[in-house]
Amino acid sequence: MIRKSVFALLILVILSGCASTKFNSRTVVIPDTEAAPELAHSNGDFEVSKIYRMFEEEESDIRILGWTDNDQVLGLLNNIDSTQTLHRFDYKKQAMNKVLSFPQNAEASMVSPDGLYIAVYVWDNNKNRTLKIYSLIDGKTITAEDMQSPLSATMIWSNNSRYLSFFIWDDQKVEKLAVYDVTTKKMKKYDVPNDSDKSWSRYAKMSDNGETVLIIKQMYDGQSILFGKIDGTVITSLYNHLLNRDGTVDFLNNDQILFVSENNLLFAYDRRNKATTILGEQVGNFQLTRDRKYIAYSKDSLNIYIAKLQGNNLLNEQEVFKGINPGQMEWSPSGNKLYLSGWKSFDAQVKSQLSVQLPMNYILEFK
Repeated sequence: MIRKSVFALLILVILSGCASTKFNSRTVVIPDTEAAPELAHSNGDFEVSKIYRMFEEEESDIRILGWTDNDQVLGLLNNIDSTQTLHRFDYKKQAMNKVLSFPQNAEASMVSPDGLYIAVYVWDNNKNRTLKIYSLIDGKTITAEDMQSPLSATMIWSNNSRYLSFFIWDDQKVEKLAVYDVTTKKMKKYDVPNDSDKSWSRYAKMSDNGETVLIIKQMYDGQSILFGKIDGTVITSLYNHLLNRDGTVDFLNNDQILFVSENNLLFAYDRRNKATTILGEQVGNFQLTRDRKYIAYSKDSLNIYIAKLQGNNLLNEQEVFKGINPGQMEWSPSGNKLYLSGWKSFDAQVKSQLSVQLPMNYILEFK
């Protein structure tokens, strides 16, 4: 166990500049006065065996977009020549490999959960927008029938990687939900419920069967979730609820959703019996494993916990990492590794006051 005085972390750091294809590894001792993150006691299913600190010198220019396999994450680098490059980072072999290049005025989606696709939104000085979907296997673009440009760069994959969702304007400048199906290579458009002129759609996520959708709405004083059902070309509302600041939501299955309420309660809702259940308290954000059996979540903006999902219960809750307020958590495909990006807890108030704060990036390996 790591004690409060000092502890050592194996840090994986990219060499300065983008030309290098090797990481540097070094051991750093962090004094107690910095309230550094540390491993927690763990005697259950998720005992941490190794912890890697990543990108210490380059983290302001790197954004991790997810795992492509169990040993590599995909990251987007900003280069000095005003371009962006996608790289696969193999943290075990301490190497990175370039995948694709994009102009500076481009935004990429997260990697599809199966690690095969990425969507890229590009705009120009004339406010023209284009959307391309790339295969991460061969780098080729995937074309769709009637592909239209999204209103923003927020594009969300379904958990089975079949559907990509984003919002568009139709010919009458009415907001529509667009859903691209990578299996059929077709795009469908749906009318979005608009029950208030004081809210607007931020992003949406389709269920694996394409029958229901989660829509995050932004309001002047917060966020809300709309759980909707696809009915022809119209989305009908099944359930609404206010969300916390992080706005984390997801499907447990095609009929059940998980979200964190405005007072930081972790809720599950089942549309079959219209039942709402509280699973946890003081939760910030969460991330489910790909098989939906385990959940990683932050509590009190301080520490990271993992629990097993069984029915409407969190079983065997374990604290696995201390002293970090995560902005991003990503499970590896196998569910035995967790990528974390966030800030030390003592930085939380400072982070809210400054326009730029460098996150800390870790990969936890579990026994």
